[in-house]
Amino acid sequence: MANRVVIKNDINPKEYLTPIQYNLIKKLQDIGPSTRRDLVKILNNPRTTIYDNLLKLQKRRLIEKFTRNSGMRGRPLVFWKLKE
Repeated sequence: MANRVVIKNDINPKEYLTPIQYNLIKKLQDIGPSTRRDLVKILNNPRTTIYDNLLKLQKRRLIEKFTRNSGMRGRPLVFWKLKE
């Protein structure tokens, strides 16, 4: 069993975040729910990079997205927030 991997329970999952993911989480903590457009402006990164990392954080169940409809026509705004 030389290939056996042991995982410790005392590992903090935040240690395995990339710098962009860490910055995304910090900004969502500071300013609350935000759209991708707002996060792109604040972090000054390409929108695809921000979106890809938001999806990765969502898969890890650290953040979630929700929509808010203003009652007007068109697509509702998609917001991202920290998972409660």
